[in-house]
Amino acid sequence: MCALRWRNVDLDEETIEIRRSYILHRGIGVEKDTKTHQMRRIALDSDTVALLRDHRERVCARIEDLGGEMTDQTFVFSGVRRPDHSEPYSPHAVSSRYKEMADRLGIATHRHSVRHYSATELLTAGVDLRTVAGRLGHGGGGATTLEVYAAWVAASDRKAAELIRTRLPGRRPKSE
Repeated sequence: MCALRWRNVDLDEETIEIRRSYILHRGIGVEKDTKTHQMRRIALDSDTVALLRDHRERVCARIEDLGGEMTDQTFVFSGVRRPDHSEPYSPHAVSSRYKEMADRLGIATHRHSVRHYSATELLTAGVDLRTVAGRLGHGGGGATTLEVYAAWVAASDRKAAELIRTRLPGRRPKSE
């Protein structure tokens, strides 16, 4: 998300395109290809689209106040060093802010846990494996998604047991 530019956000279609990533290498920001070297398009929910519309208006106003204009190169998220959004938000800053928020809420977590949570919740809700893998940027039919991200969920296991029970012939009553 740090490398996300406004040209990759389609608010009318309610999608974003993940095309690039941004990392810090020896303290220097580097924009690069994604880990899998592939673009992916992800659908957004209506609440996120509304938040992004509001955010875009604020970004446009801020850039105009600075005497600039929004271009297709403008980053969606930017740090305080670049109020004109010409530089992406630092991944370390994202991690720090996430940790501070989690600490305030008393939650033992880290930023990457959101991926695990997302995969587990989507699979538990019945979203097919290929869709979940695609949202996470995994190829190979979802093997990585299942092996690394999909946590075992006791409630789903209980549901599976009950589903199997309904597929088996009923018990015969004991003869007395």
